[in-house]
Amino acid sequence: MRERARPVGCYRFAVAVDKLIEQLGADLEGYATYRKFPRKLRLDEASAVAAFLHEQVDMGVDARAEAIARGDAKLACTRGCNGCCEEPIMVFRPEAARVWRWLARPENQDARAAFLAAYPEWRARIGESADKLSELFATDAEHYVAHHVDAWRKGVLCAFNRDGDCMVYPVRPIVCRTGHALETNEHCSGASETPATRATFVPLDDFLARTRRLLVATHNATRGTRGRPEALPHAVYAMLQA
Repeated sequence: MRERARPVGCYRFAVAVDKLIEQLGADLEGYATYRKFPRKLRLDEASAVAAFLHEQVDMGVDARAEAIARGDAKLACTRGCNGCCEEPIMVFRPEAARVWRWLARPENQDARAAFLAAYPEWRARIGESADKLSELFATDAEHYVAHHVDAWRKGVLCAFNRDGDCMVYPVRPIVCRTGHALETNEHCSGASETPATRATFVPLDDFLARTRRLLVATHNATRGTRGRPEALPHAVYAMLQA
């Protein structure tokens, strides 16, 4: 992804994150699978990695949108379309930590209170699906996809969605930043038997593949359950309670 100018006050932060990513990248495959990172990462460090990746992904999404605009297709995603918000949003700890830190700020106390109020109903409606997806992700990829679709078809709106808007939009996970449909959003629902046509862009898609390995490696380095994501509301709720 191309460089974006950072404010001078962010320089020390950027250098620290770049160094941490370099350390993880020294054996990215190992740290993402079997090898233990030399030290346990703090959640604020994991959050910083997610923030850095989100910035890079957003630049890739912008480039993809520009490429689509130059062609014959059009993006169908608009504010208020909540089809994707009914999918189980499975994330690793870096992205959950970024949402948690954002909600912990005093200026976001209303969003935090709204989420905490919405969480019990979400948890009751999603049932065991979220835990099952976490287990299947690491053990059975084929059944993971099928179970994910089944959970999506329950139509359980994300606990961070309030009146059609995402309460944590500035810090939303990568899957929520990149999963855009083309032409029409009529199939952006788990109830649709016809899948939506997803936007593709090779430079961004390749970058996302590398990004996933880095998120897993960072997750493992925080001593999260190795290689297993969690549903975003569940992971954030646990962090807020702790």
